[in-house]
Amino acid sequence: MTFPDFVEAYQWNYRPQHPRRPDWFKEWPGGARMAVMLILLHEWESVPAPGRPMPSGAHHTFDYLALGAREYGARFGIWRLLDVLDRHAVKATVIASGLVAELFPESVREVRARGHELATHGWDQSMHPPVFKTKDEERNSIVKSITALEQASKERIVGYMSQGPRPTPNTLEICTELGFVWTADYSDSDVPYVIDVNGKKIVSVGYVMPNYTDNTLVPLGLAAGLKQLKDAFDASYEESLKHPMKFCYACHVHISGRPGMSKLLDQFIDYAHGHEGVRFYPCIDIANFWLEREKLQGNHEGC
Repeated sequence: MTFPDFVEAYQWNYRPQHPRRPDWFKEWPGGARMAVMLILLHEWESVPAPGRPMPSGAHHTFDYLALGAREYGARFGIWRLLDVLDRHAVKATVIASGLVAELFPESVREVRARGHELATHGWDQSMHPPVFKTKDEERNSIVKSITALEQASKERIVGYMSQGPRPTPNTLEICTELGFVWTADYSDSDVPYVIDVNGKKIVSVGYVMPNYTDNTLVPLGLAAGLKQLKDAFDASYEESLKHPMKFCYACHVHISGRPGMSKLLDQFIDYAHGHEGVRFYPCIDIANFWLEREKLQGNHEGC
């Protein structure tokens, strides 16, 4: 591909090729120097993906073992994680499949009742955006998801993350056309940034760049996983002496909702709270802060 082809393929015509720290960015809301975003992934697969191969020569291929993992997350995991957040008075963002609202609406209602942000993760974790052949197919799946989530929660959904997260060339246009405020599809920057899609703006709050999902920590074991999370936090916190930093940890309810992994989250929150200048924010607070400051800066420049 020639250079102009890269620009369109990478969507640098929408996303900045070089996200930079704005001159105005000296602190997070409330004067914090370190922003911690906790993302809870409340997913549902219509056809559960096997965690390990089915037996050789299996005639019945539906994997009830994989189904059980997802059922555990919806039946027990989400509730245990919400209790952990309550103990620390921390608000998080719960990114949920539309199917969750159909099958387990009480869990979606509880997320909002406890004051957490609810965002959409598409309709079905089994159907990632790249499988959709047309923009309309992808849009219909997202609309179906937000409709179900809004009916269950009685509140508007303004945040989005693709399954994967692997968006398509159509995803950004769909998100701005539907009026989303933020996307967590991109793991490409230390700081948020504004994406301008044909004059409509959406904030990239970033996924785990930096730092981790629980999928990364589970193979290490609980003690080593917690140490890895703390060490990565310490590195970002040290850098926050120079300029504001953010730290993202994403937890799947069927993984971090287990007693051991939920204890890891509990201990990490306690550890982070022990550091001066650290605050926890849901994604919408980060996005609104960024939009407001960018708008204010634009008004100043226009004077």
